[in-house]
Amino acid sequence: MWNKITSLILALSILLMPLTVLAETPVPTGGKITGLRYGQKAPYSGVLLNGTAAAKLLTDKSFSEEQWKLKLEYELAKQSIELNLIIDSQKISLEALQNKHTTLLKIKDKEIERLSEIASNTNDYSVWWATGGVVAGIALTIAVIYAVQPGLK
Repeated sequence: MWNKITSLILALSILLMPLTVLAETPVPTGGKITGLRYGQKAPYSGVLLNGTAAAKLLTDKSFSEEQWKLKLEYELAKQSIELNLIIDSQKISLEALQNKHTTLLKIKDKEIERLSEIASNTNDYSVWWATGGVVAGIALTIAVIYAVQPGLK
């Protein structure tokens, strides 16, 4: 029995819930502006602004827009300066590395030239060695012939 009553209450609440949601009054999206004179009743409930407050509200809005534009320009300029600094730093590093590379190549070229001069300036004694070998060979041959044949003495 309690189950039937509980299910009936739940079913009615589920059916009637959307009706209570639709019963709310919508909030107007476009505001209303009405000029009032002293002592006159307001045609609707809301916030009443005098001329000074309304002007301040409007100028604050335009001031806020300009303020954001200036802040955006400032941040963009700041970022541009930072990136230009990084680019300039990288250019200087590249130039320094190129100078270092050029200097090292010059030093290596000079060392190669120096070693080439040392290698080419060595005296070539191969002719003297060949001549000495031939003379030594002739002398040994004559010595062996005198030593082997007793009659040539």
